[in-house]
Amino acid sequence: MKTAINISLALIFLLTFATSCYKDHGNYDYVAIAPLAIQDTLISGQIYVQQGGTLRLTPQVQLNGNAEDFSYDWFVYLNSASASYVQDSTRISTSKNLDYTVDPNIFTIGEDYKLTYKVTNNRNGLSYYYFYQLTVSDLFTQGWIFLEEKNNTADLSMVLKSGEIYRQIYSFRNADSPIKDPVSFTISPRSISDAVGPDGKKFYIVGKSDAIELDGTTMKKRFDFNYLFFTPPTSKAPSYIAWGGAGTSNLGLLVNKGNLHVNQVGGFPGAKKFTTQLTSPSNGYDYVLAPQYTPGNRINNVSDIYDIIMYDQKNKRFYDVSAGALKKFDDVAINTSVFDMNNVGLDLIKLDSSNVQTLRNAIMKDSDGKGYLLRFKTTRSAEDPYITVSKAEIKAPGIAQALDAVCSTLTPHLFYAFDGKLYRYEVTSDTYKEAFSFGAGETLTRIKFERHGYGLNTPRLVLATWNGVEGKVYYLPVGADGNVGTLDKTYTGFGKIIDMELKF
Repeated sequence: MKTAINISLALIFLLTFATSCYKDHGNYDYVAIAPLAIQDTLISGQIYVQQGGTLRLTPQVQLNGNAEDFSYDWFVYLNSASASYVQDSTRISTSKNLDYTVDPNIFTIGEDYKLTYKVTNNRNGLSYYYFYQLTVSDLFTQGWIFLEEKNNTADLSMVLKSGEIYRQIYSFRNADSPIKDPVSFTISPRSISDAVGPDGKKFYIVGKSDAIELDGTTMKKRFDFNYLFFTPPTSKAPSYIAWGGAGTSNLGLLVNKGNLHVNQVGGFPGAKKFTTQLTSPSNGYDYVLAPQYTPGNRINNVSDIYDIIMYDQKNKRFYDVSAGALKKFDDVAINTSVFDMNNVGLDLIKLDSSNVQTLRNAIMKDSDGKGYLLRFKTTRSAEDPYITVSKAEIKAPGIAQALDAVCSTLTPHLFYAFDGKLYRYEVTSDTYKEAFSFGAGETLTRIKFERHGYGLNTPRLVLATWNGVEGKVYYLPVGADGNVGTLDKTYTGFGKIIDMELKF
């Protein structure tokens, strides 16, 4: 019986093997499935969106089949350094084209996201993908930011590029971090990589007894004063924080009790913070820097250049600022018959650029109420060894009483206010003219020259005034000849404007 069973199994095996070896001569057609194509010719690079804003995308999809056979998905996931490698995506739409209101419960200000567009052929189950890169920005993307003093406390307002005004930006978002007696607001001209905070432009609010680094996207406090140092100073009396330098040379400048602390970034790894104060060439720590600087320019690889120049109000002289020291200017670089950079003897009103790339203007005054314009270069050569260019009295009304002034970078003019009037002074002809009149009782507190205020060819002046009750902002176009045009915009309802910067 057992033998019969074994024979039967052997026969079944042989039959199965023979069947499997039989060659199939059937006639079958294999049809290649054409790939589905997705592109979006309307979008290039990073997409910036705002919480509560609308994101509309219309990718071009080349369908291979009936439209009803396809389904669509849009989903996002965090794509930044803070993201986890294991995270869920969030579906935000199932439509072919995206028309979506950016949900603050999903999208965080300042973060980057990958947006994935998925198209699926439901007949064969194949899916195709297209990717977008998103950055979530705040409302405060581009425009003028104004540092105001309200009840002796700092606040920020902003006039967007569209003309819309947002107020109480700092106090609303930083109720637990008030800054008393504001004196300065600055934005670094370039992105800074200090391995302490995120790479990007640096924003600072400075008060007489405190200062903070601000997140320029969220407008929230990022670091307090002490955190900016490896070893903070024993007393806080800041007046200015900024970033200077030319080209890729970035140097942080923090003035505390009149002394300069620096922060050199680049060139070596690790966190970079502000150092202990620098000494002056002849007076040790007995100096008081004005809260402003002027940068150099690297032109044609000229190496003999002054990257950062600051002024000592106490000893009435200029310094060549480096990462290691405040330095005197070389005697061979100065023609003392013009003026002495190391012994000026005047008070500084404004240190500024000019309409010549390598030339800097210093608007100054003496104790007798006379105003002066000192001009010097930021570079020198064997053929042209002196950096001192000229010193001339500014014969214009009230220049020595000006609280602020600004120089055009397009024409040889400077602008200031006195007795309720804006004056335009022409350097080359030593002449002046009244350009604009403020309202009764208004005093100019701050003035800036915006080189591209109305597009690439038309600049403007941005002026802030105070009448004891209300701060105002005026936009005045400036023509190619330096003449001030008709008043364009007036914004009211501010506190006393202490400082202002253009965010772009």
